[in-house]
Amino acid sequence: MPVTQAVATPSAFQTFLDSAFVTYSLKIIGAVIAIVILLMISKVIANIIQRKILKWAAPEDKHIDKVGKLIHDITFYILVIFSFFVGFEMVGFDVWLILGGISFGVWLAFKEILWNMVAGIMILYTKEFRLGDIIEINADQVYFGRIEEIEIRYTIIRTLDLRQVVIPNTTMISSTVKTFSAEPMIKLTVSVCWGYDADTSKCVEVMKAAVNECDFVKNKETMKVFLSAFLASSIEYKAIFDFDPNCGILQEIAIGMATQKIGNAFNQNKISMPFDTTTINFDSPKTKEAIQANISA
Repeated sequence: MPVTQAVATPSAFQTFLDSAFVTYSLKIIGAVIAIVILLMISKVIANIIQRKILKWAAPEDKHIDKVGKLIHDITFYILVIFSFFVGFEMVGFDVWLILGGISFGVWLAFKEILWNMVAGIMILYTKEFRLGDIIEINADQVYFGRIEEIEIRYTIIRTLDLRQVVIPNTTMISSTVKTFSAEPMIKLTVSVCWGYDADTSKCVEVMKAAVNECDFVKNKETMKVFLSAFLASSIEYKAIFDFDPNCGILQEIAIGMATQKIGNAFNQNKISMPFDTTTINFDSPKTKEAIQANISA
């Protein structure tokens, strides 16, 4: 007599638990829990790094709080991306494909911002420029003014006409920049012309005395006056003198004041500063008469 063996039929609940839907749902729940835990850890790590930066910084460093906040944010967001990648890997997504797509998109969208932030960190740490420095930068045009604010992504300067110019930090580190107030002393030059018939020795002495009357001229004994060029109707001389860029006077104003002093001194000493003139020579008197007749007509 044949023996029949009973086969256990799985219950509906067991079938449900073994289904792909439930398995995938459990993976998602586990990934979400892992992401939440990693996000909390990321925040703690970013806060620790920020506190360490503030602790190690010098007390006089006014920008360290901005740098600390920036590094905190960068660290946190990098760890956030890592946390989501871990979650995606747990679920079964292709993390490297996602990483490549996100990286390329982020680079296209934020490359200018990222470069400006890196440049801002370089400026704040190297301290090539400081608040209050007077600079001349050759960007899309030449800007001359005082640095009013240095941020992570841009630098603000106030020009002579009181305009506020916002310059990206990448431009600050890649353009030609002349600093003026960062040095204890700089050389300024004033040029003046006088006629060929003037007493050159007297003109030089008057020019020296006039420039040295200015309070902003330092090391007056080293101030030099020298011949610069022979022009069409005059001789050009230049005076070069030491100027303290931190005296509170802008260099353009200082040059203007020195030029005015020279002009007043020349007037007092009856020294003429001629206008440019042009001499025309004619081959014959008839040619001269013909030209004069045409002009009169």
